[in-house]
Amino acid sequence: MNAGGEQIELMLPAHALAVVQELLHRHAPHHTAFAFGSRVVSSAQDRARVKPHSDLDLALTGKPLPLDQMFTLREAFSESDLPMRVDIVNMADLPEGWKIRSWPL
Repeated sequence: MNAGGEQIELMLPAHALAVVQELLHRHAPHHTAFAFGSRVVSSAQDRARVKPHSDLDLALTGKPLPLDQMFTLREAFSESDLPMRVDIVNMADLPEGWKIRSWPL
């Protein structure tokens, strides 16, 4: 459930979620990550729009990762066997007051 009381779910197969969590734990262990974007859904209509190749959007909280660490994390996702592209941003870089559905990882 999202902060607004909305029922949400993350459209990501369990094996893909495990890969995402492992890579985040290995490369950004001191950050909390949230999935957002098209894979965080709240309705049947949202679920129907998610395709197997739809990207996964992640936002990291806390102090921004140093550029070399962010590069390493992005490279790890790129080289993984995940069937989708993973986009990573720092939560602080998102527009202030932006209301998004998010799923804690």
